[in-house]
Amino acid sequence: MSVPQLWIVVGIPALVAVVVLLVGSSPARARVALVLLAALTLVFVALPGAGRVSAASVGMLAMLLVAGGRLEGSAPPPHHETRSRFTRAAG
Repeated sequence: MSVPQLWIVVGIPALVAVVVLLVGSSPARARVALVLLAALTLVFVALPGAGRVSAASVGMLAMLLVAGGRLEGSAPPPHHETRSRFTRAAG
């Protein structure tokens, strides 16, 4: 299988699935997306003729996902925001 065929059959559907999983701020879905990207990287590395550039580009997307902090979920509100609703009369 050539590189364009591999991208059409395996790569593009996997990347679409990753984008769908990353919609929202669920850390569990982001972890599944990371596992899917890692599996896609392994597919590109393992298959002969798939090319190192494809594996490196998918691996780079996985590293951006980790570096962006998507696996940690949304940031908790600062302390003063959660405390102010208890100290105000209007709520």
